[in-house]
Amino acid sequence: MNNEIANLIHECEEILELKFTEEQFNKIEKYYKFLSEWNKKINLISRKNEIPVLKNALLESYSLYEVLQYEEGVFLDVGTGGGLPGMLIACLMPDVKIELLDSTRKKTVFLQKAIDELKFENVSVINGRLEELSKKDYDNKYDIVFTRGVGNFKVITPHLLRVIHETGNVYIMTGEDNGGFFKKYKIFENPYLETRIIVHLDK
Repeated sequence: MNNEIANLIHECEEILELKFTEEQFNKIEKYYKFLSEWNKKINLISRKNEIPVLKNALLESYSLYEVLQYEEGVFLDVGTGGGLPGMLIACLMPDVKIELLDSTRKKTVFLQKAIDELKFENVSVINGRLEELSKKDYDNKYDIVFTRGVGNFKVITPHLLRVIHETGNVYIMTGEDNGGFFKKYKIFENPYLETRIIVHLDK
């Protein structure tokens, strides 16, 4: 598995036509190895298609990074699961603070262990639901919020917009147009995964 992970990162480099820095490569590799080890214990990602899932997650995360690379401040990854894409964005953008939100306790326990053991100093974890967050002291807190198409878009969009400040931005990574719901928003095509798009929302 260790060689497979290194190989998939190299394969992504070829698709992206770049070379990750040594620090980026090492952090991505260590996180993916840790994720793979824990995936044997608890269900974090598909075990049957683990390598393809990890590959696509890295490609999609890099497409998000290309949109976010000049942003600063505090980011929130909603419904992060095993840390995708938040942990990968943390590897690529070590100077921003990223908070990982998930409602499943075992996943946030894994994420905290990954942060502690792999020394991700710019990442923290929140165990909870977005709907709860948007009713508490998180209103207008975040500069950037992103999610990999979690839940019903019409239901979660008001909550996503509530937790960003007036000049903040929301990015939804998805593979569908949700019945035309996104027509009024800006859409970024994914140059590396033709079936995926990034939808940009702001206040």
